[in-house]
Amino acid sequence: MTLKDSVKQMWIAYHSSLGLAAPGEPIADLFCDNEKDANELADLVNKGIKRATTSALWFFEKTGSKIPKSGEIFVVTDWAGNAVCIVKTIKVSIIPFNEITEEHAYIEGEGDRSLAYWRRVHIIFYNNQFEKIGLNFNESMPIAFEEFERVFP
Repeated sequence: MTLKDSVKQMWIAYHSSLGLAAPGEPIADLFCDNEKDANELADLVNKGIKRATTSALWFFEKTGSKIPKSGEIFVVTDWAGNAVCIVKTIKVSIIPFNEITEEHAYIEGEGDRSLAYWRRVHIIFYNNQFEKIGLNFNESMPIAFEEFERVFP
């Protein structure tokens, strides 16, 4: 993925605000798998409402992707790849899907922030994601619950 200038500029501005030189290429990512939701979630992160995200541990294992770690910093983008804000991961917990609580759903900040809403949209999301990589959704599957804070701007 080619990074847009806005991502590079925000990465440099953030590190400059700390009195540091920007280390290497920025890490940038978006939330969700469609334009409407990706743009809405980026806005919720920027407003400080969405302070967590969840990813299926099985997805990381199947695709060879790395599991997020505390202290990692990345640029949140909209669907088009434009920089929205920078977040820092503060905690990653591995939790079975069926043990996600109302508090987790509230921190994730989506929809009406209820557990019922969270479960509904995430079951759909994981079923769609898994269909593409040959996995099957399971209520007890492990989830990486990543908490973060917006650090810039």
